[in-house]
Amino acid sequence: MSLAPGTRLGSYEIIGPVGAGGMGEVYRAKDTKLNRDVAIKVLPEAFANDAERVARFTREAQTLAALNHPNIAAIYGIESNAIVMELVEGQDLSARIARGRIPLNEALAIAKQIADALETAHEAGIIHRDLKPANVKVREDGAVKVLDFGLAKAFDPAGGSSADLANSPTLTAHATQMGVILGTAAYMSPEQAKGKTADRRADVWAFGVVLFEMITGQQLFQGDSAPEVMASVMKEDPNWSRLPADLPDPIRRLLRRCLEKDPKKRLSSMNDARLELGEPDGGHPSGSARTASRSMPQLGAAAAVGAVVTALVFMFVVPALRSAPERHVTRTSVLGPEGVTLAFDAAESAISPDGRAVVFTTVDQAGSLKLWVRPLDAVVAQPLAGTEGGRLPFWSPDSRQIGFFSATDGKLKKIPATGGTAEVLCEAKDGRGGSWSVGDVIVFAPSNGGPLQRVSANGGEPTVVTMLDAARGETGHRFPWFLPDGKHFLFATVPAKNQRFELFVGSLDGAAAKPLGAAESAAAYAEPGYLLFARQNTLMAQPFDVGALAVSGEPTSIGEAPSSTGGLYASGRAVSVSRNGTIEYLGDRQANTALKWFDRSGRPMGELAAPEGRYQEMVFSPDGRRAAITRYASQNSSDIWMADVARGGATRFTSAAGLNTEPVWSADGSQLIFATDRTGARDFWKKPSTGATPEEPFFTSGVLFKDVRDWSRDGKFLVFEQLDPKLNNDIWVMPTDGDRTPKPYLRTPFNELFGKLSPDGKWLAYVSDESGRSEVYVDSFPVPRGKYRVTDTGAFAAFWRNDGRELGIVSADARSFLVSDVAVSGTDIKASTPRAAIPLPKGAVWAAPTPDLQRVLVSVPVAENALSSVTVVFDWVGALKKK
Repeated sequence: MSLAPGTRLGSYEIIGPVGAGGMGEVYRAKDTKLNRDVAIKVLPEAFANDAERVARFTREAQTLAALNHPNIAAIYGIESNAIVMELVEGQDLSARIARGRIPLNEALAIAKQIADALETAHEAGIIHRDLKPANVKVREDGAVKVLDFGLAKAFDPAGGSSADLANSPTLTAHATQMGVILGTAAYMSPEQAKGKTADRRADVWAFGVVLFEMITGQQLFQGDSAPEVMASVMKEDPNWSRLPADLPDPIRRLLRRCLEKDPKKRLSSMNDARLELGEPDGGHPSGSARTASRSMPQLGAAAAVGAVVTALVFMFVVPALRSAPERHVTRTSVLGPEGVTLAFDAAESAISPDGRAVVFTTVDQAGSLKLWVRPLDAVVAQPLAGTEGGRLPFWSPDSRQIGFFSATDGKLKKIPATGGTAEVLCEAKDGRGGSWSVGDVIVFAPSNGGPLQRVSANGGEPTVVTMLDAARGETGHRFPWFLPDGKHFLFATVPAKNQRFELFVGSLDGAAAKPLGAAESAAAYAEPGYLLFARQNTLMAQPFDVGALAVSGEPTSIGEAPSSTGGLYASGRAVSVSRNGTIEYLGDRQANTALKWFDRSGRPMGELAAPEGRYQEMVFSPDGRRAAITRYASQNSSDIWMADVARGGATRFTSAAGLNTEPVWSADGSQLIFATDRTGARDFWKKPSTGATPEEPFFTSGVLFKDVRDWSRDGKFLVFEQLDPKLNNDIWVMPTDGDRTPKPYLRTPFNELFGKLSPDGKWLAYVSDESGRSEVYVDSFPVPRGKYRVTDTGAFAAFWRNDGRELGIVSADARSFLVSDVAVSGTDIKASTPRAAIPLPKGAVWAAPTPDLQRVLVSVPVAENALSSVTVVFDWVGALKKK
């Protein structure tokens, strides 16, 4: 039946016809739920009541659904008598061949992608049976899509098949009786033309025919009718004289092997064909050549914004990508592109499974996120258009696609690694890591808290795959990592009374998770049988049996210093691993910092003298004479130090084990309240600012994720944020007298952070990501009556001037300090558009203004690029064997 534009099929709205496929008419349609264009193949009305044809139509949908590959048109779903598929733009290969022979390099590039697609299908037990140029589309960027597996046949992966033609799903019962053969005659294998059962070697034949026609620009088997063409296929040999005289011998030999009429003598698999295509200049390709043929093409240098040490790349990186008889441990750094900063979290970068590229997240001056890809044999990184707001990337097993979480719209998405259209897979409002299996299942953490979920790599409705253990006080599972079997996966969880991550093995079948022990980060699996994780800022390797799903022996340091994962309050993943012995991690974010002053005009004003260390969370006393500063010794150990602003110098204020952070001052400067996990959970403790008497518990709740942010000037209220696993970070208010029962100030599905009270206690400034980006808002206090948005270009935190007439704002990328004028009229408040006041140094870890907003103290890494590089280590096993 013909469908008019505007016709609705479920959630799909027809736009117009595209053409006719092997099993029906094809239309362009709009997916109104996901707001994307799709292709819909509709069974012709004349066949709709034919049970045999409908059954075959359904088989086509099921067959396609089993395939997920960048060179195979994907299936999204099935409606009544209609299949919803990926809409593939581009030119049919048949039209390209009709214009004449295709240059050899272009033809081989197309052939490699077709071979890769067919090999993947064959590995899944599927043959195409109708491969021809009309079923291949080539996009303008050279990417190939194989279409219309409409006559595909599932077969025994071992190679056996029934000789009974009545059992072949490519033939209807009626067609078998009449001897009618389905398929396109010119590309049928001889056994298909004779009506015999065909296996994967039929696709090898068709591939040979297509390659021959690309190289010659002429149809290989010709005739005035289908019977004549089939007779030619069965009886005539190819006219080899049509091939160009300068065609490389390996390609000529490949064509002869593909076009053997006897399937027993024919090339047995597309894997062999793809290997032959790997080295057209002669000889058989090595293992490294196979890797190269499957990896993405080198990205162009049009966006040459990535700064890198070229000599290191060509002296160390490129040789390390090749096979070598001796094992050498080689390291290099991938620096962040100019104009942007690498995102702070260790999990914001990942190496591809084939070890040939790194993807990482950047933050620009407006606080916007974007993914970049750096092939390791190139000197520049390339931004991935369509990944704005993207974070926490992870790769598909074939290194062709990248999954990521979008902070802009709260979705899990995927995108081709070489660029293209990002596709929505499902909801994931605040992701905490994902992993992509060889079976095209993605396991991911959709939010800060809660269990892991699974979803098809083609998208769909996610389902829960792990269960929280209430007895252990678990609040969430994070950062899965698939094991080689594609069924089991590693993940990390943080029990409420433990300062370290607990590692587990989960299973797609929902079986109970198996504990592996504690660590200070999530784990990644690395061949030839190790778990890699962080401990005391060092990467550790522990033997792991993938069959028994068990660790053995003791962890061994491999001498690398990955970024701090931020203890319990960041993502937890410290390293990513490729299959070829290459690891990647963010440069050491635990590097020492200096505390530098800048005045209101942006002029440097020297440093605040303090002992060597890494400092952040600087909070000034109300009179501005002292600063309480958190000094980190490691990702799970920090203390508060007290600095004299006028004279310089700092002394230790707390000395308990664990994390002691986030100090706030009383209005008279005599007391501090801070957060500490010294007893297991994260609680608030109090201590006189003189340090004369020991600290004491002020508020304990057993809730792990909470941070104190402000103490009202009248001393009556404490403002803090707390993680709700079902929502996100919310702002709470607690009275400092009486029973100190906290009450929520804001509870929404979004993150509300860094609540700061105005000096008169009537307003609360805070940061929320409800718009898709972190921005500053102001609302009345203690009861919110209507928020006022202050920023629209992204923000990290806001600070009131001590008279309440200005707000100081740190930009989202910590590159600027801005100021907004505040005007209050009764119950109304307004703020001016923030204006840049002070440019901050690149790589700033933290920035905090004095109470009068006239100076800003900035924590800056001592070592240049300490926070803006990705470290790549080739052959980490070599480092382990030297221990």
